[in-house]
Amino acid sequence: MATAPLAIQLAHVSKRYRTGRSRTIVDLVASNLDRLRGRAAEVHSATRGRIDATIHALRDVSLDVPQGSGVGIIGRNGAGKTTLLKLISRVTWPTSGSVRVAGHVVSLIELGAGFHPELTGRENVYLGAGLFGLTRREIDRQFDAIVQFADVERLIDTPMKRYSSGLYARLGFAVAIFSRPDIVLVDEVLAVGDAAFRRRALEALRRLIAEGKTVLFISHDMWNVRRLCSQIVWMAEGRVRAVGPAGDIAERYMDEVNLEALANQSNALQSHRGGTGEIRYASVDLVDAAGRPASMLAPGDALVVRAAYRADQPIDRPVFEIAIIDVDTGLVVTTAKSTRSDVPPVIGDGVIECRFPRLPLRPRQYVLRLSITDRHQLASYDVVTAGPRFAVSGQGRGVDGLAPTGDDDDGLVSVTYEFVHLGAAAPAAERA
Repeated sequence: MATAPLAIQLAHVSKRYRTGRSRTIVDLVASNLDRLRGRAAEVHSATRGRIDATIHALRDVSLDVPQGSGVGIIGRNGAGKTTLLKLISRVTWPTSGSVRVAGHVVSLIELGAGFHPELTGRENVYLGAGLFGLTRREIDRQFDAIVQFADVERLIDTPMKRYSSGLYARLGFAVAIFSRPDIVLVDEVLAVGDAAFRRRALEALRRLIAEGKTVLFISHDMWNVRRLCSQIVWMAEGRVRAVGPAGDIAERYMDEVNLEALANQSNALQSHRGGTGEIRYASVDLVDAAGRPASMLAPGDALVVRAAYRADQPIDRPVFEIAIIDVDTGLVVTTAKSTRSDVPPVIGDGVIECRFPRLPLRPRQYVLRLSITDRHQLASYDVVTAGPRFAVSGQGRGVDGLAPTGDDDDGLVSVTYEFVHLGAAAPAAERA
């Protein structure tokens, strides 16, 4: 089987920057003395002493990207992701190593960067597309499609200084993808705009990949990365930490992020607090079915929320409510609410448990929102908007393994279902 030709090849690429320049006469003299002593890599500061003046944005990165592939670039802030795209787009050059690129590159690092706010949307379409290398005749042919995709028909002859940031980004994205790219570099641009535009943008990038174009996609949203990319490159401290199938690498990355977030979370009940205070949660613990502390679950595991409370005065049948919320999207996955028969009138200290026998949640991070109201749910005694967190792990199957299709509709929960083929439908004449 023939191997696809390479669209991008990085061989032992490193990128270093100088920083921390001297700002006072004392600093300047000290830095010059250090330079004479062979310490050119250091900068002297009167307040902070000697500072390493070299930032290693990338360290010995080697990477091959075949044509027609969708590759996600993930990692924490400062991992080197944007520097990698800037090297590929020739915005900057490597300190060492080589970068080879085959084809016309369109960089979506900052949407609408070439637009002029005093010009109209129409004029900026011609300006931006011209900067991407299109002729006026080619822009004429693509103009209607660009405007329709961006959904700015009513404002196309309005100066862009009157556009919102979302409209600005939509028009910039539309101009870029209709400029005949061979390689598209995308850096978090889907964070701007409404949900409908984000879906159109993802579909447009998918079509480019299906047409044999190459897409490199930076995002902290693992769902979008998985929907678009078949491979993921995990960057950490300027190096390639791992490369592999999107589901496997996304699971490893999210497991690590979730574990660190859970380990570092402080007592959530001390902040994000509301309510009148006649009764309040004193502590909230997450345990499994056996009563052991549980902050990392597998899909389908049981979860018990054990909440201690203190009522400073008699409360007649308070209603306890616990909601599970997806951290990334803010969507409420489910809400559990006690009934009048669950809780008697209370005073002083007590404990209540909410049991979820089986949580069909997909691998993500979740947070609890807790509240206590009166029995008519008119008075709010306590509200904890950001309580304890927990995470669901893929258990080695990869996040794709839990979704029947791995498509946009994979949602937040995994529900058991089956399809049954009942045979051919009867002709219309027989049904009449």
